[in-house]
Amino acid sequence: DKKKKKILLSEEIQAEDENEYEEEETKIRIIRKDGEKAPIPTETNEVLKDEIKKVDLEKTGEIPPKESIVSNQANLPNQWDEIINFKKPSLDLLDPTVNEDFKVAEDELKRNAEQLKEKLKLFDISIQDISVTPGPVVTLYEIVPEPGVKISRIVGLENDIALALAAKGIRIIAPIPGKSAIGVEIPNAEASLVNARSVVGKVLDSKYELPMAFGKTISGDVYVTDLSKMPHLLIAGSTGSGKSVGINMIVASLLYAKDPADVKLIMIDPKKIELSFYNKLRRHYLAVSPDLEEEIITTPQNAVLLLKSVEYEMERRYDKLAKAGVRNIVDYNIKIADKDKRPKDTDEIKHHHLPYLIVIIDELADLMITAGKEVEEPIARLAQLARAVGIHLVLATQRPSVNVITGVIKANFSSRIAYQVATKIDSRTILDMNGAEQLLGKGDMLFLPTGSPKPIRVQNAFISTDEVERLTNYIYSQQGYSSPYFLPSLYEKKNNTGGKFLADLDPMFEEAARVIVRHQQGSVSLLQRRLKLGYSRAARIVDQLEEAGIVGPNDGSKARSVIVESEEQLETILRNL
Repeated sequence: DKKKKKILLSEEIQAEDENEYEEEETKIRIIRKDGEKAPIPTETNEVLKDEIKKVDLEKTGEIPPKESIVSNQANLPNQWDEIINFKKPSLDLLDPTVNEDFKVAEDELKRNAEQLKEKLKLFDISIQDISVTPGPVVTLYEIVPEPGVKISRIVGLENDIALALAAKGIRIIAPIPGKSAIGVEIPNAEASLVNARSVVGKVLDSKYELPMAFGKTISGDVYVTDLSKMPHLLIAGSTGSGKSVGINMIVASLLYAKDPADVKLIMIDPKKIELSFYNKLRRHYLAVSPDLEEEIITTPQNAVLLLKSVEYEMERRYDKLAKAGVRNIVDYNIKIADKDKRPKDTDEIKHHHLPYLIVIIDELADLMITAGKEVEEPIARLAQLARAVGIHLVLATQRPSVNVITGVIKANFSSRIAYQVATKIDSRTILDMNGAEQLLGKGDMLFLPTGSPKPIRVQNAFISTDEVERLTNYIYSQQGYSSPYFLPSLYEKKNNTGGKFLADLDPMFEEAARVIVRHQQGSVSLLQRRLKLGYSRAARIVDQLEEAGIVGPNDGSKARSVIVESEEQLETILRNL
């Protein structure tokens, strides 16, 4: 038995050496809230090392006690105490701009104009004039009809015009906003590529708070808009329509336009591959939850906890704005920078420069299917309240159904992007109108700004995987902060409000929590059977479990979902209550 123990111990030490857990004579472990051991980040720094539990496994052979390295939020390193020497990326990291004159053959333009005129004449529709605006992928033909011609007659001929021109898909704008003309968008025989470098450069000249360069309009103009004015963005498009490239363009625009001190990205990627490039930015541009081990979130349970942590950050920011006597993040940061006007710190509130927080969810459908209301509720609350404190949401999905884009979400996201979708129903779900089903794919999109009656057609710029890697590698090579930007811990929130909460806890609360987590079923009837409780008392305990973050909200007659996955994680939560 002693020989076997020695062999096992030597194998364990060898495995630890191979995984780079050993530093000199002391083994270092990060203790997670569930008590398991997690690997050390490659850039572990002196500040973060103070938060790491050091255990000499060679001498004791013991497993470290189960505790969280973030049990005390005050001990976490703060980025606002640091100043870094950061140099913004150069446009040279992106592929060179190709010729983008969008020269459509003259005979093609004349032929389409003549065929369009002849087709309308067959249906007794006379027109005064046709003007042509060539674009990178489609050409806009502006038709001025004779007085007395009803617009509805031209709109009804959409399929007939497409047949006459042998076009892949046309789109009629009736009328063009601000003009007494009807627009007919006809795809070019050969599409032109919109290069990322020619578009991203425009954000450097922009005065917007959060500039985003999408691509080029039909007229060939670079389209740049401001996320802070939207203030949230909903994106939908089928597979292969260019949705993921569009998200990369949004992120690239922000990375080029803003310093790490001014903007932080919070990323949720259930597919685990779309946003993985940006993990390198953790010491520059990422904001993370200290309660979670993932920096780019990939599981629905962690997504729920992260969104709640962002909610708590929103509440804390509103407290700071109230103490400073300002109404938005811009005025707050101006006041903080002025030594004469800067409000005094208190034990509860420490004033510092607030960066914008951009929450990017790449596949909302996966979260809505698995977590439902637990995801929808914090998203809706953030969408309603977070604008003033500089928190903005970008949600993307390839399933624009009413089960994913619910009425609550849709009501709070007035700015929307639709890439190519399969049906008119999908188009109406995202835009409240037809049109997205006629798009051509590969970055062809309709952008509906807040307050606009008609969407704008934009050809999304293409940024390749290699370009994204070059950009993230450059930022990674720059001096970074000693740690990511930490969102507030949910355990800290419970501790701050824990006095009354603990006083009101049912004596059977902890036992009930263990039963719920062990069976992974948030059911009142389960507690009634297992603990022999009456209905009212069991229902009250389940409400307390929800307040403690152990189970999700009530969902009608269904059992509540269980947020905590393991009993080890539960014990950590119970110790922190």
